[in-house]
Amino acid sequence: MKYYKLMMDESNVRDAVVNCENSFGFDYSFNNGELIKDWNESITFYLNPTEGDRLTDYLANNLGWLLFSKKLKTLFNEIGIEGMQFLPVNVINEQNLEEKWDYFAVNVHQVVDALHLEGCDYSVLNVGDEKIYTIRKYVLRGESIKNQHIFRLLGYEIPIFTSEKIKSMIEMHNLTGCDFLEIGVI
Repeated sequence: MKYYKLMMDESNVRDAVVNCENSFGFDYSFNNGELIKDWNESITFYLNPTEGDRLTDYLANNLGWLLFSKKLKTLFNEIGIEGMQFLPVNVINEQNLEEKWDYFAVNVHQVVDALHLEGCDYSVLNVGDEKIYTIRKYVLRGESIKNQHIFRLLGYEIPIFTSEKIKSMIEMHNLTGCDFLEIGVI
């Protein structure tokens, strides 16, 4: 099975980028692989339609969170994809205060130890006693990701990876805002 790094499709200049002014302290909660408790349903993202008015299914935002539409959430539920928590957020047009309630912050809590660092293209920055790895090309161990469809990597929790099944379903349903970069699997 092929695997992909999930990315934002930046090809349409009309795509909206929404901004959140108050995340109520949930800024880094999406990177630790744990379920989020006590979610604040008042978290609001604001759309400025003069900067982009096309609401995509994977919605770009200033926090770098995965914001998925109800259509994308429904698709994941219908095909039985696990490892995600969907948390409702408000999206409001700042010009007319029209609300869109069909978006969710997505917490991908499935974390796997699958990076095959020896096969990756990366650089290392030494900061004091700490080494910071910047990975340009990912290679994963197939036996570690078997039967996983969406996940983060242990130690590299920011990028999200998906299976070919997810990529195919998103493309088949013409869902917007997603782009995929194929990664190596050994």
